[in-house]
Amino acid sequence: MPNDAADSRLTRFRLLIIYGLICIFVLGPAIAAIRDHKIAPADKWFVVSGSIVFIGLVLATLRPGPPSSRQPPWPRLLLILGLGISLFVVGKQSWLTALVVAAAVCGRFTATQRPARVAALASMITGLVVAAQDNLGWGNTVSVILVGPLAAFFAYSAGKRQEALAALQRTRAELARAAVAEERLRIARDLHDLLGHSLSLITLKAQLAGRVVRTDPDRAASEIGDLESVARQSLSDVRAAVAGFRQPDLSGELEAARQLLDAAGISCRISSPEHYVLPQDVDAALAWAVREGTTNVVRHSHATRVSINVSTSLSAATAEISDNGPAATDEPGRPVRLSQAGPVEAASGPARVARPGFGGSGLAGLAERVRSLGGELAAGRIEPHGFLLRVIVPLQQQG
Repeated sequence: MPNDAADSRLTRFRLLIIYGLICIFVLGPAIAAIRDHKIAPADKWFVVSGSIVFIGLVLATLRPGPPSSRQPPWPRLLLILGLGISLFVVGKQSWLTALVVAAAVCGRFTATQRPARVAALASMITGLVVAAQDNLGWGNTVSVILVGPLAAFFAYSAGKRQEALAALQRTRAELARAAVAEERLRIARDLHDLLGHSLSLITLKAQLAGRVVRTDPDRAASEIGDLESVARQSLSDVRAAVAGFRQPDLSGELEAARQLLDAAGISCRISSPEHYVLPQDVDAALAWAVREGTTNVVRHSHATRVSINVSTSLSAATAEISDNGPAATDEPGRPVRLSQAGPVEAASGPARVARPGFGGSGLAGLAERVRSLGGELAAGRIEPHGFLLRVIVPLQQQG
């Protein structure tokens, strides 16, 4: 992604700056030591060659990537720390930077605090010994004792902060992917519910127009006109669903259910309170239940009568869709409830699918809507024959 590429370039740029500063502050004293005739030849050879080896080891250890992405290379860290201490002991305060860099390199590895602690303790003891040998003043003594531990733990803290930022970026990417997946699921669920109802009505209207086109042309023309209206409304609903604005209302779905059942030649009885005010999400959940239940009745039930009952109380709102369709099996059954994973589970007794098609994605999507509001969905055979879909949504948790 573009942001990741930009962050990677910025990290490499910062690392190049650190490389440059290390080379300047470590090689500077080495170059000055070559011209200093007061330094013994053996010490001069050691500080110059040691500085070159020290820089090479440091640059090979400080690579891009999370500080804890690999285990601390203990032999290399101990060699860097030993060289830094040796350069400081031999070269005195001119090579204090080498001690600081060595401590910081050890502190950068955040998989464990041990490298930082070892570097802090070793640099503190070295500073104390050098300060005692050279009779440094109070201010210089405090500096050489504390600068190494501070460098180790500042580097450790910086590494931890880098880890936290990397984890935050990973979490943000996961949340973005989850949001995309959730939006895809919402669109698929809405399209299933919208198109299932609309296409069923379009199919029935087209079949009816085909049957009466010769015997009653005026009726056929009327049905075709209704078909066009339904198709246009379906297109509008699909666009709204994709845009995220589609929320059906209960009164509209009850009327649409009456039209669909009438077109299918199924007698229907619809009852609902004359005056009711429901929260928008509850109203939409019951509307989806009416739409899904009515569509399934037309598609799968072979029923001749359907009853749709909507009721409200102070604590809950309920929608029930029942029919007198023939059972898929002669075995007696009990109401069943959809589980979160999708399969049908019996509330009591062995689990059965009461009618082919009723355990599909439509009821699974409806169950998710109802569960998100703290409600319950039950669907199953009723005695002596028929099918019942019941949705109960609590009102106390709303608002």
